[in-house]
Amino acid sequence: MSTPNNQQQERLDNLQRLELESTIGFEGKVPNGLKLHPDRIHMIYPLGCNLVIENLQTRQQEFLLGHNNNISCLTISNNGKYIASGQVTFMGFKADIIVWDYATRDPYARLVLHKVKIEDLAFTCTDRFLISLGGQDDGAIIVWNMETKEPVCGSAAQHKSAG
Repeated sequence: MSTPNNQQQERLDNLQRLELESTIGFEGKVPNGLKLHPDRIHMIYPLGCNLVIENLQTRQQEFLLGHNNNISCLTISNNGKYIASGQVTFMGFKADIIVWDYATRDPYARLVLHKVKIEDLAFTCTDRFLISLGGQDDGAIIVWNMETKEPVCGSAAQHKSAG
């Protein structure tokens, strides 16, 4: 026998998925948030909790969906293989970093250690490591191995002052 909750879930499951087709505008609140991919054809920028990849020749937009709150920073690897995006979340929660495979547009890794906000991200010159800086409530800097998707080392970004 179907309960009202089961019936409601069945109705939701049968609904057609609503897909985002395009966006108009650029928020511009993320520092250094407008990036040109090394292929020089695609512009990448955050819009809320989505990353937009826009083809500058055709104006076609693609969307990378995976964050559950606003994107606070992004970077592109030097070879263009990866896009990394960090987010801000609520007090007491961990903030995600998603490393995206540029070719497939799929998540390559989800890195979670920082609290509340990812302030900035940067790849090393060889793209072997990703460095992440946590926000004010976290204060840590972490070096991630891109091959193993694991943290290599970390430290406080600043010394705590006494008094």
